Amino acid sequence: MPSFSNEIAALPPELQVLMLQELHNIASRFMHQESAGHTLQATALVNEAYVKLADKTMHIVDEKHFVAIAAQQMRRILVDNARQKQAAKRGGRPLKMTFEEHAIASETDSPNHQVELLYINKLLNELASFDKRASQIFEIKLFSMLGNEDIAKIMNVSLATVERDIKAAKAWFKLQLNNNK
Repeated sequence: MPSFSNEIAALPPELQVLMLQELHNIASRFMHQESAGHTLQATALVNEAYVKLADKTMHIVDEKHFVAIAAQQMRRILVDNARQKQAAKRGGRPLKMTFEEHAIASETDSPNHQVELLYINKLLNELASFDKRASQIFEIKLFSMLGNEDIAKIMNVSLATVERDIKAAKAWFKLQLNNNK
């Protein structure tokens, strides 16, 4: 099976550009929450994700599948970066995600509900311990900006399953957040 970089290189150049632009948009949303002098910028995040994936052996089904894989890798990079910041005790503020922008908030929730990325990572890992598929689906939803139909295709499950897993994961996340107030 060809490596990730070979799969990408085999795509038409215009599709490669569109995919990288999509990843940059995702990375920009995450990095927008950080201060202007943050050491990890959106372009660097996309580049680092690509480099980490380049030697891996995998088959990319389509551009949505690529975005999902790369978004998961960006999550790992952001979490590692947040851990390093915390360990260094440099006084930097933790990377936070706004749930309104990342599919957890309902219409009645505050648009400014922010939670540290490390806590989101912890919750995703806890969810995976008892519902791996829901955790994977919710991770893709949070980190890729893909629609439910695209997620269903990537995960090879029905749209109803994706919607049900997202609804359950949202409810579980909200419960955890409310319990930690």
